[in-house]
Amino acid sequence: MPSEFIERSGLRPIINCVGYATRVSGSCPHPDVVAAMSAASSQYFEIDDLLTAASRLIQHSTGAEAGIVTCGAGAALSLAAAACLAGNRPEIMDQLPDVSGCARSEIIFPRPGPFDYDHSLRLAGAKLVLIDYRAVDALRQIERAITPKTAAIGYVWLQVEERPDIAELAALAHRHDLPLIVDAACALPPMENLTSFSRRGADLVAYSGGKHLGGPQASGILCGREDLIRSAWVQMVDMDVRAGTWSLQHWVASGWIERPPRHGIGRSMKVSKEAIVGVMAALQRYAERDHQAEQGAWRAAIDQIYDGLRDLTELRLTRMERGLNGQPYPNLQIESGTGPAGLTVRNLQLALCSRPQKVILAEDEQSPDRAIVYPQCLRSTDAEEIVAAILQVVSAHRARSSA
Repeated sequence: MPSEFIERSGLRPIINCVGYATRVSGSCPHPDVVAAMSAASSQYFEIDDLLTAASRLIQHSTGAEAGIVTCGAGAALSLAAAACLAGNRPEIMDQLPDVSGCARSEIIFPRPGPFDYDHSLRLAGAKLVLIDYRAVDALRQIERAITPKTAAIGYVWLQVEERPDIAELAALAHRHDLPLIVDAACALPPMENLTSFSRRGADLVAYSGGKHLGGPQASGILCGREDLIRSAWVQMVDMDVRAGTWSLQHWVASGWIERPPRHGIGRSMKVSKEAIVGVMAALQRYAERDHQAEQGAWRAAIDQIYDGLRDLTELRLTRMERGLNGQPYPNLQIESGTGPAGLTVRNLQLALCSRPQKVILAEDEQSPDRAIVYPQCLRSTDAEEIVAAILQVVSAHRARSSA
């Protein structure tokens, strides 16, 4: 989109201290990724050919048996649930989210907490059996919840301190011939998490394509067991096909599936050729990126902001080397000041969002008196702008307090 169009539309880019969240538009893909998407946009492909190529690359990059590109990690979770419900049965694919014909229609899942993405699995028709995964006896509770209706066990990766341990949960699932679905949308960095979950036994793993991976914002990856990936695949793509001429007819010929299904639950989650190619380009780059240099640039930005604001008494500032969940990236915590002269985080956030160029801070899900500056999406001049904006807000607060 030409910059002139953006200007004519009255749009002003924000200063993004939140990071990769969708509400602040995720990441900005590298020019190489944008170029690959642009090249794809001017040509035609059979989507199954693109997904076949993407699957090979995902297999190489993640260590999983196969993979598909999706229109986001949320869509990947919906398709994962649909795959576990339907397997290779086209009659079930045809009726989801109606699970009346499914002998197994339940998925054991962690009780919702600060981040609630359980809706993605329920969208496929699954009934969730909610367990407190943070409990000391979580594994025992999960095993006791397994019944003949259980189709899968789910896991949401939110913290470096895994509770329960994924390898132990995978072993439990496999003892009962159940697949383990891992929501790893926020698991990068570290880079090792791109391979860790499959290596430790997860059967389906959902990643965001538009976060640290650096692909287009509305993209994701679902990788894992080949049979489950096939099921997700055919429940997502355009199925106006005939068995004899279907581009995937070899799956019928091999006996894996009896016939092509009709349009599946994932049809409204279709992925574009540009997104598939963009994720492929981002995956290829991911192994080549200098992640140590990225960490250095992030730390320099946080240090610059901290040094510019450290003398303020109206706010409390703390430099951190890890995110609240233990992930390895520097950040700056801003807490409400104490005493009569203190400035609340809420008023700081409102003031920063009322500027012509908004500065949007990350909100702490646990405390309204804490905001965070995450550096992953800051541009080269943003640190200076953030300091100036906060100093301006504090100055106005002082003037009001002394009036």
